[in-house]
Amino acid sequence: MNTKKIYQTGLALASLLVVFSSCKKQLEIFPRQSIEATTALTSKNAIDASITSAYATLKSARMYGRDLVAIPEVLADNGFATNKSGRLINEAANVQGAHFTGTVWSASYAAINQINNTIAAIGSGTISPAPTTADNDRWLGQLYFLRGLYYFNLIRVYGYIPGAVVASQDRGGVPLSTTGIATSGDALAWKPSRAPIDDVYAQVVKDLLAAETRLTFPGLGVNVANKAAAQALLSRVYLYTKNYAESKKWSDAVITLASSKLATTANYVAQWRGETHTETLFQVRFATPAENIGVNESLQTSFTTLVTPGNQAATGGFGDVVPTITMLNDLGITLTGGNTTTVFGLTHTIASRTSDVRNLMFEPGTAGRGNIKVECTKYIGKNGTINLDNVPVIRISEALLNRAEAQATAGSAALNLAGALSDLKAIKARRYTDYTGSAQETADNAMTQPQLLEEILRQRRIEFAFEGHRFFDLKRLGRDLVKAPHYNTVAFTDTRILPALPQSDIDGNSNLKQNAGY
Repeated sequence: MNTKKIYQTGLALASLLVVFSSCKKQLEIFPRQSIEATTALTSKNAIDASITSAYATLKSARMYGRDLVAIPEVLADNGFATNKSGRLINEAANVQGAHFTGTVWSASYAAINQINNTIAAIGSGTISPAPTTADNDRWLGQLYFLRGLYYFNLIRVYGYIPGAVVASQDRGGVPLSTTGIATSGDALAWKPSRAPIDDVYAQVVKDLLAAETRLTFPGLGVNVANKAAAQALLSRVYLYTKNYAESKKWSDAVITLASSKLATTANYVAQWRGETHTETLFQVRFATPAENIGVNESLQTSFTTLVTPGNQAATGGFGDVVPTITMLNDLGITLTGGNTTTVFGLTHTIASRTSDVRNLMFEPGTAGRGNIKVECTKYIGKNGTINLDNVPVIRISEALLNRAEAQATAGSAALNLAGALSDLKAIKARRYTDYTGSAQETADNAMTQPQLLEEILRQRRIEFAFEGHRFFDLKRLGRDLVKAPHYNTVAFTDTRILPALPQSDIDGNSNLKQNAGY
């Protein structure tokens, strides 16, 4: 089929259907998207292919291939930019405009539009041979989960989070659409405004609930949407929106369903070294050479210079982002000479570690890119293939920490300090080899409510270090980004907390408001 071209009239959000041509400012519709969705999606194979494509967008370097994992670490207080490749330096320093790029926006909306069109096709009655109820549940469960995930990422990146809003700077959420755009004319005519933040989160919840009722567990495995993943993501979304009773409810559900997947001190390291972490409920799978993001931007190269754990003789990536001093302190790693700014700037060797097995995922890199630093090795390539590793998006341990936080937060409808302490201790017993019966456990038993909450949040920082949570956790709590001794503090009221929306979309749509400060 020949590529159809139409002249650009302005709205870059038409990337839901089209992409800009490199010349003559034309819009170019890809062949697979240039025919009516109701015509294209008329077979089971076509529906399956469309769903596979919606998953594939998650593999982009601008999505879970790097940015949704690495950028939250450097925007917050977990990651220090080493300048070994020149990447992520401005993001780590919170320079105005150095944040998530517009590609998160455009790629997400393109995937959402594909999902919307596929949902419409499933309900059209034109698929041949006629799908079974099981087919429809399998398809729709995945599609609703994916749409919920894409909208969740959009709203937490580009908007404030309920209960943590700077009113004078709030420009709303993100545009919402659950109707597919199937023609170029519709794409160019679509000039949406930003839906209210609460409305976007309500749509996320609606989609995830629709997914949860249709999906099973283990279903088709953790490479695709499943019931436990939907429940766990509901737990996270409700935690973000401060609906603690619902967060606990969905934490309870997924823990009942999948608590056997929790790693222990004995197998924790091995879980990260395997192809799929046992705790994973949903992951983005990188399987083929074509999916390898490569030496410039993969998570392996972003976080470590090592090719394989413990082998300092071979240099692979750049190690663009390494743990800050405060991150090393929380991990229980002490550098030779102490965790000071002077020592941090030199070649790193480790003097001691605590009994926390999570710190075993951090080790000195190689000298091939300059001074050796302690680096994160969670994303060492699987099966010996460099820069090719699966990325866990949701792990079962999160449900325990979500429930603990929901029960430890003052004013929570789910307030239950004994329950929160029990969940905290369940995590720590699986992470510290000497926790049970220790002085640390005794001290934990004596914590007040504020102390308990802070320890839960500290454990969350350690548990999900270099997994893309930290910035969003601080943001949802309305906390300043305290980045000493490496960088200046960024107040929560600073406009740098939010990124810019793509300027091309603002220029082409008078209904769309740019975030403050841009």
